[in-house]
Amino acid sequence: MTDAHSSVEERHASYLELFLDLVFVLAITQIAFLISHHPDAAGTGKGLLITLLVWWQWSQFTWAGSALDLHRTAFSRVLVLAILPVALLVAASIPDAFDGAGPWFGTAYLGVQLLVLAIHAVPAMAAAATRAAFIRYASVVVVSPVLVFVGGLVHDEWRVGLWIAAVLANTAGALRAAGSEWAVDPVHFAERHSLFIIISLGEVLVAAGASLSGIGISAEPVVGLVAAVIVACTMWWTYFAYIPEVGERRLREAAPVQRGVIARDMYTFGHFPLVVGLVLYAVVVKHLIAHPFDVLEVEDRWLLALSVASFVGGLILMQWQAVRKVAPERVVAVGVGAGLALGLGSVLAGAAVVALVALLYGVMQAVTLHRLRG
Repeated sequence: MTDAHSSVEERHASYLELFLDLVFVLAITQIAFLISHHPDAAGTGKGLLITLLVWWQWSQFTWAGSALDLHRTAFSRVLVLAILPVALLVAASIPDAFDGAGPWFGTAYLGVQLLVLAIHAVPAMAAAATRAAFIRYASVVVVSPVLVFVGGLVHDEWRVGLWIAAVLANTAGALRAAGSEWAVDPVHFAERHSLFIIISLGEVLVAAGASLSGIGISAEPVVGLVAAVIVACTMWWTYFAYIPEVGERRLREAAPVQRGVIARDMYTFGHFPLVVGLVLYAVVVKHLIAHPFDVLEVEDRWLLALSVASFVGGLILMQWQAVRKVAPERVVAVGVGAGLALGLGSVLAGAAVVALVALLYGVMQAVTLHRLRG
């Protein structure tokens, strides 16, 4: 215990959880692959739908791991390791999830989600303070993996519709359990989400490096790689300059009844737009490296605009949830980012547009830090 509001022993992410995260490294890569090969509105929408389902699965592991040290006992370690190949099947089936691999995706997703809910139920049901919240949550979200499973057995619009319903069930369950006590370890919870941001940033670097390797190293694609990575560096700076510490402190200072709401709003809901922004940018990078001096394709310009809007919008959302304030430079950055991608992006080389986005992030962050320090 480190303060009067602590309800669980504070600890860091375990090696077991880091090992499990490797599955989600593949999942993010597969989502980027899916959107990259179908960058139109329909393909991007399907990719984001899969991202929501995968994000919720990872979140289930994080909430369970915050309430219960999954590494502590041999039984829990074996159980998580047994889940790992099934979770890997979820990730492996993502590129073809809306086609022939739908039944595999749905079946594996069902198995993982139900097992993780069962793991989370052990500490939640054992404590009177958290029992009611978990029952209100689980009684709704247990429907979600069933909908994903059934969706995997049908086709086309029915599959999309059922998977959207699954996302809505997850959201409804999270909202229904608001205002009740949850066992949330501030250190563990904040660290786990920071690690997922690292996973998503890693996809940007992998997209740049793999694309360069695939076409061969020469001066032109190297310019594209440098421009692409500079943006990734500014996104890293924007998040890691202070957000992990602020979020952890906000969780630690909250009363137990409020801690679950903050964890849900700042992290489960609040971090998702950041992940989307990074995934969409990774897709743009895949297409940029080969021809950095050409104008970006119209789909990539839209993806870049959505990436900026989602990433910066996530920062705005988290700031509002934390302190009920909105940094005006972030609102401006969303509009300027759209202008760069959709306006100048139609006449300037892709590498130049991406470099300007890096400058935009840098200026935005410098203004934010100046305000905080002042």
